[in-house]
Amino acid sequence: MGLRTLFLMGLYFFGYAAALGQRPVYQLRIYKLHAGNEQHFHKRFSEQCMPIMRRYGFDIVFTSESGEAGHKDFVYLLRWKDRDTQNAAWKRFLADPEWVEIKRVTAARWGDLVDEVQDRSLDLLPYTPKPSQVP
Repeated sequence: MGLRTLFLMGLYFFGYAAALGQRPVYQLRIYKLHAGNEQHFHKRFSEQCMPIMRRYGFDIVFTSESGEAGHKDFVYLLRWKDRDTQNAAWKRFLADPEWVEIKRVTAARWGDLVDEVQDRSLDLLPYTPKPSQVP
């Protein structure tokens, strides 16, 4: 192989690796809701939490609920440009004085709204299909 071919191959692989680094990261979060406080949680999340999250660039793909009465889970999926963006946004959100105060006030009034949090960052694989148009 000539020097030119090796150089071009190096550029190709460097570009490919850089493109992989720019793949979006998805984040799956599952909250086990405290029985009896589901309504309070949903009100806080939709009316107070989501507007603050938007300020910090959170891209909420969907929100849903699963389980039966008294055993509900709140599930949502976030999309991030990359892992650094994800980490920086969470750090700013969790330190936001308005959010800290909202959590303090709701905990004092209603107690625990969430019993457990599961958090998974999901890296797309190269063979992941493009997003479908199905809602």
